[in-house]
Amino acid sequence: MNLQKIFRWGFYSLCRVPAASAATALTGVRHINVPSSEQLRGAMLACNHQSYLDPVLVGMALERPINYLARSQLFELPVFNLLIRALGAHPVRQGAVDRGALRAVIGLLRRDEPVLLFPEGTRTFDGELGSFQPGIASLAGRCNACVIPVCIEGAFRSWPRDRVLPAPARVAVMYGEPLAPPGGEGKEDFMRILHGRIARMQRHLRQHIGR
Repeated sequence: MNLQKIFRWGFYSLCRVPAASAATALTGVRHINVPSSEQLRGAMLACNHQSYLDPVLVGMALERPINYLARSQLFELPVFNLLIRALGAHPVRQGAVDRGALRAVIGLLRRDEPVLLFPEGTRTFDGELGSFQPGIASLAGRCNACVIPVCIEGAFRSWPRDRVLPAPARVAVMYGEPLAPPGGEGKEDFMRILHGRIARMQRHLRQHIGR
C-alpha cells in the first residue's frame, strides 16, 4: 500500500465517525445487506440520487473507502476541494461527455477500488426513480466489473433540491446482490435489470420506513 493510499485510508477513518454520527443523528439511517470489503474490490455501486447526502449515506457503512464523481464547480473552492478529494471525490463536467472523468473511473476500477455512480445523472426532482443513462453498462463491460445496485430512500425528504440545508427525516439504504458485467451484447437488458432491481428496493424501503 503506497503512502497516498495510507493517507486516504487514515483520513477516511478519521472523518468516518463524526460524519456517520451526524448523518445518523439527522436521519436515523439504517443500512441493509451491507457488502463485505471483498465484494467491494473493483466494484461499481449504482445508486439512485436523492440528495447531496447520498455519498456519505452510502459510504458510511462500508469498510472500504469509496470513490465517486462530483460536479467540477465544487472543486473550485480551495479548502472544500481538498476535503472532498481526500474523501474520494473526482471532478466531472456536467452536460458533456467528460473523458477525463471516464479515464479516472476506469483507472480506479482496474486498481480494484470501488466507485459509486449515479446512473440517473442528477438528483431527483420529486423523489421518484428517473431513467438511467447507459454508461454504467459500458464501463462495467469494459472493466469486467460487477455492479452492486444501491437504493436510498428518505434522503429526498431530508434535503430536496429546493432546500438550502438538510432537515431531519427517516432514511434507509439497501445494497442489492452484485450483477455480473454485461457481455458484448445485452447492455440495454443489463440497464433494464439494474433499474428494475433498484425500483423494487425502493418500494421495499418505503414500506420499511413507513411511507
